Amino acid sequence: MAFPPAPRFTSRSLAHLALLGFAACSPAPKAEPQASAPPRAPERAADATTPAATQSASFEREARGAKLRLVFHADPLPNLVYQLDCMAGRHPCSRAAYEALWQNDLGWDDEDRRALETFREIRESWNGRIELRTPAPAAPLPLPRADRSVAARLSIAGLLAHTPDEHVRYLGLVTSPQGAQRAQALVDHFRPRFDRYWEREGRAHCEASADKLAALFQREGLTGHVETLVGFYQADLPDGAPLHFHLMARPAHRSVDAARQIGGHAVIEMPAGVPPEARAPVVVHEMLHHLHAAATDERLAALSRSFVETKDPLAAASYAVLDEALATALGTAKAMGRLDPPGLSQKLEAPMGLYAEPTIDRVAKAALPFLDARLAEGKGLHDPGFAPGFLAAVRKAFPDGLPPLAHARPLVAVVAPGLWPAFHAFDGAAMASSLGGSTASDAMRAPETVALFASRPHWGGAFFVTHAEVADLARFEGPLGAAAVAAITAEAGRTRAFVYSTQKSPGVYRFVFVADDLPSMNDLVRALAAQPAPFEGALEVVARRSDPH
Repeated sequence: MAFPPAPRFTSRSLAHLALLGFAACSPAPKAEPQASAPPRAPERAADATTPAATQSASFEREARGAKLRLVFHADPLPNLVYQLDCMAGRHPCSRAAYEALWQNDLGWDDEDRRALETFREIRESWNGRIELRTPAPAAPLPLPRADRSVAARLSIAGLLAHTPDEHVRYLGLVTSPQGAQRAQALVDHFRPRFDRYWEREGRAHCEASADKLAALFQREGLTGHVETLVGFYQADLPDGAPLHFHLMARPAHRSVDAARQIGGHAVIEMPAGVPPEARAPVVVHEMLHHLHAAATDERLAALSRSFVETKDPLAAASYAVLDEALATALGTAKAMGRLDPPGLSQKLEAPMGLYAEPTIDRVAKAALPFLDARLAEGKGLHDPGFAPGFLAAVRKAFPDGLPPLAHARPLVAVVAPGLWPAFHAFDGAAMASSLGGSTASDAMRAPETVALFASRPHWGGAFFVTHAEVADLARFEGPLGAAAVAAITAEAGRTRAFVYSTQKSPGVYRFVFVADDLPSMNDLVRALAAQPAPFEGALEVVARRSDPH
């Protein structure tokens, strides 16, 4: 990826890996090259036929409850767009599984690589957020509003489209018509081979999965279980509101299965060889993310304040894992308890049995008794006393304190130009926290960058700098502290690569990564991610210099 020389400010959240701007969605997007007609990558001679599968009508099945409708979709074009976004690194997914499919079965070559890179560049050329004109309620920590990003809306356009023309039309609502056509032209490049895969195995697997999941939710009362949690979350949903589940065919692979929620749309990977019923807890899990985000902004802002007002050092980090831990406990675990009680017992005993990330897994398990008692008392997420009770569960899960990586959510980052890949690696490692989000800038000398910390006093912080840029840290004595800046400067004179951790205020950590090359930076990121408990001072990864400077 080529990184622009101009100063860069980005915002990120779990629902997407795209770079987002601070400003609301603007009618003046990044400039695109002018063209008299949208470019179309050449098709192989053997594929020069009109694709049929991605032109097909929608396949869907419903499970109806008293208040909600669960709609399971099995459509080819959304599957293809999902695979391309996945391989382009646009969102969390089973990337290795789809890369193996295309490389081993679908004839991947350099032309495909160039087409995918162009597709990624087009997607990332549109950024921003869609915001209300009225001021949002004050919140010290981020609200679950990832669906308001342009990147999320581009993904939703791909989920809703049944035909290429629809995809162009939906994309055109948030991009230019030319940009939408260019994106679809690149999707068309991959369609003939994808269509053969879809007709060979993808269609049957996804449609059977939609049938079985809808029947299972109706038969086992899982829809009713979710409806009981609408009150717990105080979700602002009208009766009969549809919740959409887009099923994505995934070849058998050793990758971790992925799923994500974007507003009212969940994306669920359906691995080949795995019974669809086994994915039911994942479906419930994703629904709960939507219920959490469906509360009013006023309620959600008050919830974030309730955590900060406890003055607990773990408040911000615990709030960041809240959404994911609740979905794991009330979604994954409760659904398994209905469908497979012995299996749930095994998952509760196994490390990372409920969730494939240790912090979320341990917090969710520790929170189950508290949540059961809360539900039995008829109390919800937004009723008094929730934050202290949840924090007690976090301390039970981590009596020695949360690991450093947990304090990287939410995050303000300062990134020296050229070190963005290191930031992406660190940010990606911390992205299990769906309420975290991050904001980053490479304009180290800009007053606006220092102001990012002043306006976010409860957020964690990270700096990615080379030895030559350590002197610029003096501008950040406010966020780091004068003693920390002096210690980092001294350490930089004798150590080739290190990460320095300092606790600016109780529970608010700043991590300073210092190295002169990306491999060393990546080593630092891995080393910090592996630390089981918080620390202060320098963590060395590369031996100290023999010639201090």
